[in-house]
Amino acid sequence: MKKLVILMLVAMVPFLTMAQKRTKKDKETKTETTDKSSSVTSNFMIIKGVEVDMTQEGMDQEEKDSEDVSLDRLIKKYIKPVSRFYISYDVGPLSKEAQKLTDASKDFRSMAQAVNASAEYGWEFMNATVVIDGSVKIHYYYMKR
Repeated sequence: MKKLVILMLVAMVPFLTMAQKRTKKDKETKTETTDKSSSVTSNFMIIKGVEVDMTQEGMDQEEKDSEDVSLDRLIKKYIKPVSRFYISYDVGPLSKEAQKLTDASKDFRSMAQAVNASAEYGWEFMNATVVIDGSVKIHYYYMKR
């Protein structure tokens, strides 16, 4: 036990003292701080896609409960889902570009098409979030230009 404690101390001392070393500053060395936030022009966009599962459309509760849950059926359901997408583009103030993307999104069958369409206008994908609410999935894709 004593050897273990000594080994831990020998191993940890360099890591603990590393953060406490100070650098020497000369009088001639000047640090200049500039505010770059005024010169940065970034635009952000949120693509909101609502995916509605259409496989249970028109079924009553008994049919939904008695649905076959075989492995093949589950695989087909997730590989080729029968769902409908409603996609909206939020860029802040309404612009012609956002209106064109929204009009084109009526024919999209996946979120990948929405991202590819916005990439044509110079948008870059940053992050994504998916929220599941019952049989509805809400996709939030964050884009930057």
